[in-house]
Amino acid sequence: MSIMLENTAEIRKRVSARHRLLDLGRAWLRLHRRSLLLLLPVLAVAGTIHAWGMATYPRWVDDPGTYLSQAWSVQYLLALSPYSYFYDHTPAGWLQIALWSVLTNGFNRYDSAIDFGNECMLIAKLVSCALIFALGRRVGLSRVGSAAAALLLALSPLALAYTRWTFLDNLVTPWLLLAFVLAYSPRRTIGAAMGAAAAFAMAALTKETALVLLPAFVYAMAQNLDRRNRPQVIVMAAFAGILLMALYPLFAIYKGELLPGQGHNSLLETAYWQLAGRQPSGSALDPDSPARSLVDGWFGLDPYLLVGGLVALPAALVVRRLRPVALALVIQWLLMVRGGYVPYMHVITLLPWSALLLAGAAEQIGGTLRLALKRARGARQVAAGACAVALAVVWAPALWPMMTVREQPPLRSATAWVADNVPRDKVLVVHDAIWTDLVHYKGFSPRPIIAYKLDTDLAVVSALERIDYLVVPNWYYDSPDAARYPTLLEARKHAVVEIAFGAGDNGVRVYRVSDFWKP
Repeated sequence: MSIMLENTAEIRKRVSARHRLLDLGRAWLRLHRRSLLLLLPVLAVAGTIHAWGMATYPRWVDDPGTYLSQAWSVQYLLALSPYSYFYDHTPAGWLQIALWSVLTNGFNRYDSAIDFGNECMLIAKLVSCALIFALGRRVGLSRVGSAAAALLLALSPLALAYTRWTFLDNLVTPWLLLAFVLAYSPRRTIGAAMGAAAAFAMAALTKETALVLLPAFVYAMAQNLDRRNRPQVIVMAAFAGILLMALYPLFAIYKGELLPGQGHNSLLETAYWQLAGRQPSGSALDPDSPARSLVDGWFGLDPYLLVGGLVALPAALVVRRLRPVALALVIQWLLMVRGGYVPYMHVITLLPWSALLLAGAAEQIGGTLRLALKRARGARQVAAGACAVALAVVWAPALWPMMTVREQPPLRSATAWVADNVPRDKVLVVHDAIWTDLVHYKGFSPRPIIAYKLDTDLAVVSALERIDYLVVPNWYYDSPDAARYPTLLEARKHAVVEIAFGAGDNGVRVYRVSDFWKP
């Protein structure tokens, strides 16, 4: 009898807990129903625009293949890379991709790893749009203004192109936005502060460049501190963030790879190379610099969001809670003029802050108009909404081709030809975008060699005995960095073209190497 009573009491507890959760869920929905009625259509638009045509636009570039091969390696080889991991980036980004693949059988649901990467970026985009909406509300924007900020990120042709690529920066964005959302928690609890610090640490572990935004994040945290628990919040938030980020150097210490040394990679050595050893991009203010060329390329896709964010800075500074967002944007632009190395995908870190500031500035202008007209109710919301609608109309002609391109990427066509015509035991040197496809889907063994590893990975250099085929874009052979690939260039001298796909720098020629000579 006592056992039956205990079981009955346990069942009642579970039922009661379930009811409490349901009641909390209903209460949350009632509280946020108006926001959800605005946000859900925005997410539907964002998801449709992003997903429609993402398999064929934009072209395949280097980094997505690298990160997907590393995610594949985590899942199937239980290693951070199919080659020697040399701490080029913190690994949490491709660990997240690998985790999603493990949970959803991701790599096996497509016939190309790039398609799986596209899915991951779509999820990251939707989460980013939702968090921009939430952050907009917490820094004082109206619901319409917050929805406008999310739409600006969703509809910008520049954002569409770069957020479709499987870049680590696209995985950093949701973590950074979550950190700021939690930093502005209205409850100002220790738990929210610890969550904010942990989210910022995850952003840094996804890509270490997120650390440059630490001053803006600390500023946001400082704005929202409560005097009653300020010491506890500071200590616990710092503890949570530092403890999580410390896992990375601890991993290097465990492997004996923290300090430089003979015969092994080093975290500190690679960090020095990242900070000071890479070829500088110059200043964006110099019309002849690579940095200026990058900016011109971004403006060629869409100048409005980036310029709008800069123009909005003075208006944003009027709003106290928008100042940390303004600082985040200023920091990212300062990196463009300092003269150091600027990565190709740096623009991704400019986009969310520009969207928030542009929507915020539109609301400020609307608020000023309301004061002038005295009776213009809802002027702030109208101004923010009008800004988003006007830009959507301007962007529409550029968005349509991005969504309707049907031409298959040359690298995808080359992969299909190689799978049908090349024996599986041949040694291939390939672009990283197709490495996972040839290994996972096409069964090539020995595994192909990623082109840039030919002369940079000691294990590859020492084991290389022959090369049978080259499958890389044309630009590899003619770029200013071609000298970095002496083995590849030498192999091409002993090769003949079997077939070509596409034209120009982004076209691909499949070379059969007849008499490889190792320099």
